[in-house]
Amino acid sequence: MTGTNLLIAAVIIVSVIAFIITMLVMNASAKKIISTNTKLVENQNTLLEQNKMQGTELERRMNELEEQSTILEEQKNELEEQKEMIESLQRQQEELAEQLKHSTLDEVMLLREQTRQHREQIELTADMSDEELMEWIEQKMDETRLFTDSNLTMKSMAKALGLTQKRLGGLFKNHPKYHHLGDFLNEKRFLYACRLLREEPQWTIEAVGTEAGFGGRRTFQTEVKRRLGITPLQYRQSQTSPIAHLQRGRGDGNN
Repeated sequence: MTGTNLLIAAVIIVSVIAFIITMLVMNASAKKIISTNTKLVENQNTLLEQNKMQGTELERRMNELEEQSTILEEQKNELEEQKEMIESLQRQQEELAEQLKHSTLDEVMLLREQTRQHREQIELTADMSDEELMEWIEQKMDETRLFTDSNLTMKSMAKALGLTQKRLGGLFKNHPKYHHLGDFLNEKRFLYACRLLREEPQWTIEAVGTEAGFGGRRTFQTEVKRRLGITPLQYRQSQTSPIAHLQRGRGDGNN
């Protein structure tokens, strides 16, 4: 082998060795990079898991805060109702004290009895559900015919029933049938007026409307016509049942 061939062979061997060394170095670097990237991915996954856990914990705490806020709001409303009830009792006591100054013994005993009954009434209704309270109000209204007062307001009705305006207003606001106090009073007045039209034929239409609590003849006629489709006089002469009408279409009269 000539010197030239030996030189070429040596160059080739050196090049191969250099290539192998380069590949080994690159392979080691690649493994190091892969290992580093793997650790970075693991760290990122760990951070993501931690963030997820923190997010879950934060959401749980937010839900707890919302629940606590709701409880505090309910307690606030209860305190306001109790405060309003206490103020109502204080006003009644002041009114009673003023009346006692000018009353006879019998009148004093009557006022005391009325006050006692009023207190019992407040205690009775305090723990009632909305459904139970509505049934109780219906019964009281039928017994006392409080609805026949054409000037009856939320305030005066609440006072007469021993309730707070807030409790009474909320009851009608959330009621599926009446929606507001006016609906309730109009139905009570309407049913009572229909009864009077049949039971008191000697009474005029205007007298019946006034007795039932309607503001005037026209208001009474409009309400009957809206609910039954006929006038009060036509109803008096017919066999139409207002109860059956209301049971057929509770909401028709409000459309």
